[in-house]
Amino acid sequence: MSRPPVRIALVVAATLEVACAGKPAAVVTPEDAAVTVQPGEATATAPLGPATLPDAEAALAGGDAARAVALFSGYLGGEPDETGVRQAYLGLARAQELLRDCAAAIRAYDAYLARFSDGPADLFARRGACYAELGEWKASADSYGEAFTRATLPSAKVEALARQGYAYFELGQLDQAEPLLQQADQIYLASQEQNSERFSNYYFVGMARFYRAAVWHRRFRDVPIRLPEKQMTEDFARKFALLEKAQDAYNETIKAKHMFWVSAAGYQLGSLFEEFYDAMMHAPVPDWLDDKQRQVYYEELKNQLRPVVNKAIWVFEKNLATARRLGYESEFTAQTEAKLSELQAVLLAGDTTLGKPHPPLAPEARPEIGAGEIASVGQEPSPVDRKLFVPELTPL
Repeated sequence: MSRPPVRIALVVAATLEVACAGKPAAVVTPEDAAVTVQPGEATATAPLGPATLPDAEAALAGGDAARAVALFSGYLGGEPDETGVRQAYLGLARAQELLRDCAAAIRAYDAYLARFSDGPADLFARRGACYAELGEWKASADSYGEAFTRATLPSAKVEALARQGYAYFELGQLDQAEPLLQQADQIYLASQEQNSERFSNYYFVGMARFYRAAVWHRRFRDVPIRLPEKQMTEDFARKFALLEKAQDAYNETIKAKHMFWVSAAGYQLGSLFEEFYDAMMHAPVPDWLDDKQRQVYYEELKNQLRPVVNKAIWVFEKNLATARRLGYESEFTAQTEAKLSELQAVLLAGDTTLGKPHPPLAPEARPEIGAGEIASVGQEPSPVDRKLFVPELTPL
């Protein structure tokens, strides 16, 4: 029994009105933790006499990381006292970080923990960052979990939770990531209400909010649209509920007022509406529709979906205007401008696909078309905002 195609299109578009309104510690020797000195470098990096801790600290402070590694290793190879050993292992690890040798830095941190069994929050945080640089996300999450339990300042707790949640996000463990990211935001809000700490910047507040939005965004993507008509209605209702959660979370990210995450969230929010459009436009169509009925169906659907395109355009315009007003440039502003041009072209081109759906507005979000990637950031944050090994924006 056939049904009126207009009715089916309206079922598909029913929600539009609202839319548009570790690694374990192991015994590690100083030699294991040290960088290998290549032939020809020995004269420049090796100490001329007995290595002393003040010399090693001075080399580290002066940015001579290779010499600092040699000096710290030489000092640890002698007969240092316990206080000196603690200081030397931490200095050795930081020198390795300056050399961008994350594996060696981890060995130095592990050597410290193997000898002393405990350490400050910063040790676990820095080790977690090194694991993240190597893409060892479970070890990174575990190390940041330890950092959180030892942190005292709200800002340190927020950073540990944001990075731990990010690590679980990278692992695809969204149910573990989301509560950690929410907790980070709650700690920040409580600290502001109680005036317990004035944050020097809001990078990790924005990061926690952005990846919480990304969790909802991924869940939104994962909802399939299926026939029959009753199932389609239920699927769209579920998908729309997740769209609302993602939209609210991206808006909260923008309120954190860190321009890196403001720009990222604005771009992703516009993309969210594009994906909603694609989900509705490319929803399955009953096979009993003939050619004439399919034409009527898609004409009605395109009219119903026009406000979604307008909404995406408005979001991209707002994101671009904000960035330009503040003189901010990044890969996100460039991609926002490109997306805006594409959508405006869609509106001006008119319909050349009678009886067929429009091409996807966000093909990168469709696994059968693209890899599901969003823009990666080619520039590091400014020195004011930069922390050690700030994570690049991950694909959604």
